[in-house]
Amino acid sequence: MSFLEKLKNLWPFNSSPKMKAIGFEQALPLDAPNVFIEKMVARPKPAAKEVLVKLSASAVNPVDTKMRAGYQLDGTFRILGFDAVGTVAAVGTEVGLFSVGDKVYYAGAQNKSGANAEYQVVHEQLVGHAPTGLTDAEIAAMPLTSITASEILHEALGYEVKKNSAAGKSILIINGAGGVGSVLIQLAKYMGMTVITTASKPASIAWVKSMGADYILDYHQDLYAQLCGIQYEQVDDIAILQDTNTYWPLVTKVIKPFGRIASIVETTAPIDMGPLKNIGAQFSWVFMFAKANYGVNMASQGEALNNIASLLEQQIIKSTMTTTLLGLSVNNLKRATTMVEEGHSIGKVVIEYEEQL
Repeated sequence: MSFLEKLKNLWPFNSSPKMKAIGFEQALPLDAPNVFIEKMVARPKPAAKEVLVKLSASAVNPVDTKMRAGYQLDGTFRILGFDAVGTVAAVGTEVGLFSVGDKVYYAGAQNKSGANAEYQVVHEQLVGHAPTGLTDAEIAAMPLTSITASEILHEALGYEVKKNSAAGKSILIINGAGGVGSVLIQLAKYMGMTVITTASKPASIAWVKSMGADYILDYHQDLYAQLCGIQYEQVDDIAILQDTNTYWPLVTKVIKPFGRIASIVETTAPIDMGPLKNIGAQFSWVFMFAKANYGVNMASQGEALNNIASLLEQQIIKSTMTTTLLGLSVNNLKRATTMVEEGHSIGKVVIEYEEQL
């Protein structure tokens, strides 16, 4: 942002303050020159139950790449970004949970402009008080994956996310080194579960060990044989965080009677639910944006974030941030997105915004 643009935004007679935002107008590949565009756009104003947040950091997630790839409104500027931390700059007339100056974090909503900008509005129920004692980059890595992991454990698998609330239970987490898996391992251990997860590369194995996994299976080898080898031919719960279709035959074979299976990965072909019927097992989809998309039980996400903040402050769980890029820019968003799309990075990639005038 040029000095003149900053001056214009601060000018008291400017009735429509502007902000910098990074977005796109077409679904272009990452090597296209205009895959991301920087623009000055109108600063949003909070509706009655919304807060306006001055952003200090955000993270890039696979959902960002999927939404960009599927974008169909050619020529319409779209701002993504679904992990954010910042300070409340203004509140709507009916906001009761936050005040100006509060430090907050959240994942936001798919149908609203995202966090790749200087300011963002978000419904107060989707927001949590940011944890203390962490950097902005460490905080920004956590909202989307923490909410998803919490909803897997609580809403899909039926547990309270509390200390030892699932003591003695076993969980198989397919793809523990990913963003959601990294948080899910930590929460499951806090709840007293035996955690079995999949990984293959040495760096991924070391990462899931550091998160607290009890057993690590090589997904390139026979997973059922490995489960039998550690005497877990059957498990109480399963979280599918990668390729639901490929792993479906395994999970229906190893889930215990009356066990629960949750998945966050869309199917590419029909799956056979028949094997679950006679053992009374249950299957649930988890999609953390569904609540905001349909305005249902949104307050549970703010509550989940407040719980996660407490666990982070107590160092019961730790941030999954591994890479930080400094400055909200086209180049940094492109770099972060490339890392996510390539799928080789471990942990979360965060963009920490430079201080603005």
